[in-house]
Amino acid sequence: MTTADRRVAIFSQRAIRRDVSRCSGYEFEDVVTALEGARLHIAERPPSREILMRARRWSSKRTRLFEWVPSGAVRAPLGEDVDLFGCFVQKPVELLALDAVPDWRARSRLAFCVLEELWLTTIDDFRPLVASLGRFDLIACAFESSCARVAELTGRPVIHLPGAADLLRFAPPIAPPERVIDLHYMGRRRPELHAQVKAVLDARRRFYLYDSAALPPVVEDHVLHRELLASLIQRARLFMVDYGKIGHADQRRGQLIWGPRHVEGMAGGAVQVGYAPDSPDYHRHFDWPEAVERLPEHPTEAARAIMALLEDPQEQERRRRVNLVHALGRHDWLHRWALILGHFGLPETQAMTRRRERLTALARAYSGGIRAA
Repeated sequence: MTTADRRVAIFSQRAIRRDVSRCSGYEFEDVVTALEGARLHIAERPPSREILMRARRWSSKRTRLFEWVPSGAVRAPLGEDVDLFGCFVQKPVELLALDAVPDWRARSRLAFCVLEELWLTTIDDFRPLVASLGRFDLIACAFESSCARVAELTGRPVIHLPGAADLLRFAPPIAPPERVIDLHYMGRRRPELHAQVKAVLDARRRFYLYDSAALPPVVEDHVLHRELLASLIQRARLFMVDYGKIGHADQRRGQLIWGPRHVEGMAGGAVQVGYAPDSPDYHRHFDWPEAVERLPEHPTEAARAIMALLEDPQEQERRRRVNLVHALGRHDWLHRWALILGHFGLPETQAMTRRRERLTALARAYSGGIRAA
């Protein structure tokens, strides 16, 4: 079978779940669909059927019999055999909608599930649901520290598949727009740090961009959101990063996670500042010192470090180019998709080769201006 003959189906919940946090995963689905010429299988569920999902969610915490409780999603069988079936979910609870494709296992020669978020503290809450992942041939989990536990419960191979970004969307043009945003602090934040940084930057009439929403927002179109995010980061000098679920120590319980944000900032050419795990996992993927300017824990000292970097445009430019070269070579969704294909021993498509060539050409263009530290 050639790659041109390979039939791939991707199960997506973009019509059901519009949380802003899901946009990164939908971007991954879009890239895979383009690289494989895949069939995108979009689940739908009328609001009137939400009560069915609640019943299925309740039972999924208690017994494998939850699989017999309908989720309320509109049933749409594959209707044909496929070589590779992919299910992309953020959390285990999203697996409940998979009954929308009742024949997915029978029709798929190989099947995998991409799981973006699974905290060790929540696995036991959904043990029957997590165990149901055993129907897949491969599970790709974004949290390396959760992989062993998932493998134990499912009896299936589990690989670490961290977040990434569409570098062809995020990477700024060689002649980039002016970086008018001094610091972009997206999403959850440390209140004391935010207050101190805001006071310092306001006093210096600097442009500090941060979120003001009290509840997780939803989006109308994930593509428009990702384009807007990329455009903002391309205009930011510094971009704040932190551990996953900062402010939710009860859920993390010492599990330090890095997510797509640690790629998105550098992908857009911003210099990343903040906090990152000091773990083998993180250092394996970000094994160069410019990946993040680690800030002191004390807010006053952190704000001072931010200002020092803002006042050194030459150092910003050097780090920007170093990070872009690394991101283009290692952190595009292409690289994550290649890991899944590699596990199955499947060859890459011509579209993957062309995308890799474009990423390499961009990396060469940026590397031309790198100087030694």
